[in-house]
Amino acid sequence: MLSFFCVCATASIDLLHTLAYKGMNIFIGYDANLPTQLWIAARYLEAVTFLIAPFFIARRVNAGITFWGFLLVTATLITLIFSGYFPACYIEGSGLTAFKIVSEYVICLILLGAMALLSQKKAYFSRDVLLLLYGALIATIFSELAFTSYVSVYGPANYLGHIFKIVAFALIYQAIVVTGLQRPFEILFRNLSKSEKKYRALFENMDEGVAVCELIRHENDITDYRFIDVNFRYAAMMGLTPEDIIGKTGTDMYGNAASPPHLKYYRTVAASGKTVRFNALYRPEMKYYTVSVFMVDPDQLATVVSDITALKISEDALIRANKKLQLLTQVTRHDINNDLSLAYASIDLLKGAIPDTPETNEIVGYLRESIDAINAKIGFTRSYEQMGSQKPSWQSVSSIVRNIRKEDPRFSSLKVEDSLGSLEIFADLMLPKVFANLMDNSIRHGKTVSTIYLYYQQIGNGCRIIYEDDGAGVSVEAKARIFEPSYSKIHGFGLFLIREILLLTGIEITEEGEKGKGAKFVLHVPQGGYRIM
Repeated sequence: MLSFFCVCATASIDLLHTLAYKGMNIFIGYDANLPTQLWIAARYLEAVTFLIAPFFIARRVNAGITFWGFLLVTATLITLIFSGYFPACYIEGSGLTAFKIVSEYVICLILLGAMALLSQKKAYFSRDVLLLLYGALIATIFSELAFTSYVSVYGPANYLGHIFKIVAFALIYQAIVVTGLQRPFEILFRNLSKSEKKYRALFENMDEGVAVCELIRHENDITDYRFIDVNFRYAAMMGLTPEDIIGKTGTDMYGNAASPPHLKYYRTVAASGKTVRFNALYRPEMKYYTVSVFMVDPDQLATVVSDITALKISEDALIRANKKLQLLTQVTRHDINNDLSLAYASIDLLKGAIPDTPETNEIVGYLRESIDAINAKIGFTRSYEQMGSQKPSWQSVSSIVRNIRKEDPRFSSLKVEDSLGSLEIFADLMLPKVFANLMDNSIRHGKTVSTIYLYYQQIGNGCRIIYEDDGAGVSVEAKARIFEPSYSKIHGFGLFLIREILLLTGIEITEEGEKGKGAKFVLHVPQGGYRIM
């Protein structure tokens, strides 16, 4: 586009340059300065266009703006020359002016700059076109150098300069006009060809099977599909080669007893235009696949198939192992609970059978504390087993705290100042256990707790949910250890369990309160893990 308008603009000025010679008798009253001025104006315009052209190779050029821009510049140059405001370039009897000579060298430097920029964009041109453009620029430079030394506009240096200019224009014509008309697809689709090769290589070497199908319609209903293209992986999944599949219909490939596989999904995608994903099991091979279907054209769709058989087998094996482990732990807990019940009963019988002295009471107290610790650990294993057993979901923290206070009489006396509003977080379904344990921790260790404060702060990488009480607080020494298992003898698993539940969905918890000013637990929810409804 730039080349076309540049040729038109410079040709217009060069035409005036030719008509301005005395022998033409067109512009009466002007001497040899006029054609020389027109020559310099045309060369500046040509050189600057060559310089800026490489910046627009990969960009879309607005034809209207470009046309009016070249028209305005051309008209301005011509007006300046004929009105006498353009610097003199030739003086009769003296020869070339300093402006003319300096301008020729400036134009040469501009053309050298254009060659350097053109070399940086050589990937956009075929080799022969690039060589023609280089030749045109070099011929133009020699032409300008020839025009720095003549005295007469009819002298040999002037003549030689015009010869080089003819050569330059011939090379430009060959590079842009002839090549552009005779081989337009080679120029216009060079990048497209490269992209096609790149994506073809990707298509052929994907681990997923890919098939492109053409929908076959009968009376406006999709009744079948024809394979237009498939990659090697897709064909291998069917135990065939691409040549065995391409061109055949689904009915040809899968038989006439029933409609071809996935036809109902293809109909859904064609009707909605949206991608559909589903899992499929192929018998008798017992192969599991995940399939994505999407439209590529109004009557063509693509199917991407991934073999997930190994993943499915591993998943089933993990489920079976978890079920066995759960059964084992349930049976073990049941047996241990029976033994604990017997131990509690034995302690009560023992207290009645031995003397009631401080020493014996201390020993019995130690026994009961040990059995209570075992009981707490068994309760912890039950809770820990339930973690991650179901999919996480969006949950309202405010609703959870209200339900805990309503269902557990221990917390009914606590005042709760809740500023969370409609905040929800994406967490494991055991999230209520988190806040129940925090409230239990406040009652057990806060001593004077009367009020719970709940609020949140949005930060750059997520959200901070703060649980704060007005109790005794946590000492500096304890902060680093309270989330460790067995921090205390009996109740040491509560905060550890809280941390493990939250980490299932990437939520971290820290204690940031001050001793004597209440406990302050902060839940760090990552970006995307919270929402305000």
